Amino acid sequence: MAKKTRKSSADTELKLFLKDLNTAFAVPVSKKYHDLVLMEYPLDHQLLSLSPIYRESRKLYLSIDGTFAPKVCSTMRSLSAQDLFKDQIDYSPILSETLWFKDHSQEVVNPVAMMTSLSSYNEISLFHEQNHRIVWRLLPPAPKEQRDFCRYLNFAESLVVTLDLVLGDEVGKKLSPVFERLKAIYRPGGEDVWFQKSKKEYRRYIHALLYSTYLVLELVHHDDILKAVDYVLPGQKKTNKDAVKRALELSELFTINTNQQWQQRFWKQAQERLAHLHKDHSEEAWYLPEDPLDFEEEFVIANRVFDYFI
Repeated sequence: MAKKTRKSSADTELKLFLKDLNTAFAVPVSKKYHDLVLMEYPLDHQLLSLSPIYRESRKLYLSIDGTFAPKVCSTMRSLSAQDLFKDQIDYSPILSETLWFKDHSQEVVNPVAMMTSLSSYNEISLFHEQNHRIVWRLLPPAPKEQRDFCRYLNFAESLVVTLDLVLGDEVGKKLSPVFERLKAIYRPGGEDVWFQKSKKEYRRYIHALLYSTYLVLELVHHDDILKAVDYVLPGQKKTNKDAVKRALELSELFTINTNQQWQQRFWKQAQERLAHLHKDHSEEAWYLPEDPLDFEEEFVIANRVFDYFI
């Protein structure tokens, strides 16, 4: 019985995967973005055609002389070996293979195994990776002490995660879950309506998303986060409530394990790389407050980043 249940679950997953591929590849593409399209990167042309922030991220990354390397890259190799401070990002060039499987899965002896194989080499969002490299250039120099530096890293990660959420909003409630399941983007669009509001109102929502995400990464108890956001960003309770709910959807596997372990292992190398990157920077090292309730200047720094994208 258990074996039949596993087979049924795998078949259901395969059907959804193929349905998602058909839906995503049916998105109309614009020839005017052809020069930005990466060779053999699945769904790149579709996202460039759908999303202004996706296009802006690509342009900004190219403007800092960022490059891409079409090399087969597993999720684990990317997480452990990709250098967040190196302006070259590896990606798996499997567009042709994905398109072939979409149209010929019935000819494959074990289509579930092939689906799993394709997925394992295509789970890294280049949008997210690009934005890390861009954000380093827009932030002031980092402090040297470990705890101060880790707060700095969490703020940078919060900026990048917030941009993931904005991308989901732009792709829309209908299509973003499809692209998210296919790992072309990391987060789907929100269930709230803030993206349809004015630019000023949406920016307030983005600030709440950023701050909520930072608190999550700083491992503030989830029950205390909404109270903190209401204190730091008063007079927008509905905005804050929606933002906190969405921020708390960030994977605990990432916040508690991956992020913490990466910082413990690599913070010294990261500090050295950032110091080199900022060696000609005119600003002094930037320290985030020990008490996150003292957030204020941080939103000015955040706007420095958001103004480039949104």
